[in-house]
Amino acid sequence: MQCPYCKEEILDGAVKCKHCGSMIGDVRRTGTACRSDFGAVFGNGVEIWKNNLADLVLLTLVFMLVVWIPIANVGFIAGYVRSVIKVSRREGTAQVGDLFNAWDCFPNLFLYILINVIIGFVLNAVPFFGSIASIAVGFVVFPGAFLIIDKGANITDAYKWCFETIQADFANWLLAYLVGNVIFFAGAVALFIGIIFTAPLGQLIFTQQYERVKPGTPTDSLSGDSGHIR
Repeated sequence: MQCPYCKEEILDGAVKCKHCGSMIGDVRRTGTACRSDFGAVFGNGVEIWKNNLADLVLLTLVFMLVVWIPIANVGFIAGYVRSVIKVSRREGTAQVGDLFNAWDCFPNLFLYILINVIIGFVLNAVPFFGSIASIAVGFVVFPGAFLIIDKGANITDAYKWCFETIQADFANWLLAYLVGNVIFFAGAVALFIGIIFTAPLGQLIFTQQYERVKPGTPTDSLSGDSGHIR
C-alpha cells in the first residue's frame, strides 16, 4: 500500500509511515471510500504544526494583516491554504511570499466563494431553519475550496467532489470541520493574538483530512471519472 501523505510504498496494515513518519491509523476501504481514524488526522496535524511553528506563526501573522483587503483577500486565502498544504506534504517551509503566489486559482475561487456567500445570505433570510441550513451548506461546500486551490478545479467539479467526499467520509469531515474551527476560534476568544498560533493548527487539520481523500490518492473518494481534474 501507499502512504496517503508522502505516496511512498509501505507495508500493508502499517500504522506509521517509515518514510515521512505520518500516522496512518486503522484504514479500511469500503467501496470507493476510505475510512480512517480521525485521531491520525489530528495527530499528524499537531506534529506538523509543532515542527513548523515559527514559520507558520509568521505566515499567519502577515496573513491576518492582509486578509482584510477586499477582493484581494481571496488570493491571500488561496496563498495561505496552498502554503499550509505544501508544509503538510513536507515539500518545503511556510514562507510569507506564498501568500502572493496563488493568483492562478483566483477567478474560480472568487466565484465559488461568492456563490456560497449568496446562498448563505438567502438562507439566513429564513427564520431559524434558514440559519441551520446555512451552516449545513457551509460545511458541505468547504472541501471544494481545497480542490480549487490545490488542483485548479473548476466550480462544477468542486461542487461535485464536495458532495461525493462528504457522503463517502462524513464522520471524518465533520470532525475535522468542528475541531479545526474550535481550535481556530479558541485563539480569538482567549486572546486575539493567540489566533496566529491556533489558526495554522486548525488549517492543518483541514488539510490533513483533505490529503486523505483528495482525487488521485489511494484514499480517493471519487470514481474513475475524476481523471480530468489535474
